[in-house]
Amino acid sequence: MISESTLLVRPEHLNHHGYLFGGRLLEWLDEQAYIAAIQRLKPEANLVTVAIDRVEFRVSVKQGSLLRFRSSLVHLGRTSLTVYTQVLKRHDANDEEIFRAYVSFVCLDSHGKPRRVSPLLVQPFSRESLDAEQLRHWNNVERARKERVK
Repeated sequence: MISESTLLVRPEHLNHHGYLFGGRLLEWLDEQAYIAAIQRLKPEANLVTVAIDRVEFRVSVKQGSLLRFRSSLVHLGRTSLTVYTQVLKRHDANDEEIFRAYVSFVCLDSHGKPRRVSPLLVQPFSRESLDAEQLRHWNNVERARKERVK
């Protein structure tokens, strides 16, 4: 399931050079990834962001730009899950990619301790149920997790 949203870049989102402030875009990324994740979970799920992997801005963004966020759940761990989000800017009749990133969340219990996320899923999600593109994302997340542990 892909979650999509479109946002309009307004004057209050710009930095002193007239371009979209990078921190604002990261805030939107985190929020859109959270929405995609929480839609897959029961209401009692409590998610917090633990990592955003590899954010590299490819295109500048000015006032009036329309940004499209495409997010989907791509990985499930014992207490965590990861959402892949692609951010696109409308350019003429096409969309131009601004950046893409993996946002990882951990599920917490009422005491702030990590809790198993799989019992909170609305629908089952596993590596075996993924198509080729989703499996590529799953493997990318696994590689990044191993690198962080080193």
